[in-house]
Amino acid sequence: MSKDKQTNDEIWKTGDLVLCKVGSFPPWPAVVFPQRFLRNDVYKKKRSGRIAVCFFNDPTYYWEQPHRLNPLTSQIIKDKLSGNHNGMSDALVIAYEEAKKYYDLETFIKNRFIQENRVDDFNYEIAINGAISDGEDPLLIKEQVVKQQTKANTKTKTNGKSKINSKPLKQEDEKIKLDEEPSEFKIKHKISKGHSKLDRSRQIEIALLFRRRIQANLIQRNEPPTASGIEECHKLLSKIYENLDTDPPFFDLNTLRKSKLHKLLKVIVNDYNLEQFHQICKDILSHWTTMILQLKKEKEKAKENGEVIPKTAV
Repeated sequence: MSKDKQTNDEIWKTGDLVLCKVGSFPPWPAVVFPQRFLRNDVYKKKRSGRIAVCFFNDPTYYWEQPHRLNPLTSQIIKDKLSGNHNGMSDALVIAYEEAKKYYDLETFIKNRFIQENRVDDFNYEIAINGAISDGEDPLLIKEQVVKQQTKANTKTKTNGKSKINSKPLKQEDEKIKLDEEPSEFKIKHKISKGHSKLDRSRQIEIALLFRRRIQANLIQRNEPPTASGIEECHKLLSKIYENLDTDPPFFDLNTLRKSKLHKLLKVIVNDYNLEQFHQICKDILSHWTTMILQLKKEKEKAKENGEVIPKTAV
C-alpha cells in the first residue's frame, strides 16, 4: 500500500503506513492493521470508532482515532534516517529502518505472527482465504468479516429457499459404510469457478490444521458449538470439498494417513447433533473411499505383523 498517503483526511486502509503518537513518546511508525488478525487480548480493548495500528520495532498495538494518525511517507522516512537522526532513540531509528523495508501487509503480518507464536493462525488464514491483501476498511470488525466470508456456507437449499438444517436424524441411519465402492460420486455442492486451491507444498500441515480446527469446534467441547465455530467449520469443509479433484490430488493417501481427517469426518456423520455437516462430510468420504479402504488394509496388515498402531484422539 501507499507509503505516500498524502492526507489524514482520507479514509485509512489496512496496510497504510502511519505515524501514531502515544503519551509522551514521539510519533512512532506503524501499520494500519486489519482487526481480524489481532490477538484476542488486543481485540477485547477495541474502542468504538478507533482503528488498530501495529508499531514497528515494538510488540504492542494501539487503538487510535483515525483523525489523530498522520501519513508516513517515504520522504519522511528518508529525512528521519539521514544525518545524525535528530536525537532519536536507537529504538525509534530501528522502527524507521523497518518501515523503510516494509514490503506488503501479508509479509508484515506473517512476521508478526511468528513473533507471537501464532504461525498456525497465519497458515489457516492463507489456506482458507488465499493471499492477504491490503486496502480493507480498518473499521470492519472481526465478526463482520467472518460473517461475510461464511454466510453462504451456513445454509442449504431446500425447494428453492435457503434454510439452516435443524431436524435431528437417528444416529443409526447416519453411519457411513465404506466397504463398497460408490457407483458414482455425485456432486451435491456447487463450487464457484475460479476457487482457490490449497498450497500443495504444505498439504500435510494444512490438513492437520483443518483437523485441529474442526475437532476443537465440533467434537472436543463440553458445550454446544458456538455460532462462529459452526461457520468456521462450514468454511473448512467447503474448502476441503473444493480441493478434492486437484491434479495431482491434494488430499492423497499420505495426507489422510498423517492427518486422519477421514476419521474425524466419520465421527461428525455419526453425531445426529451435527446434521448440518452430514451431507458434505459424506460426499467427501465417498470421494475418499478407495484411500480409506487402503488405509484400512494397512491397519489390518500392521495388526497381523504385531505392529503397534498409535491411537488418534477424536
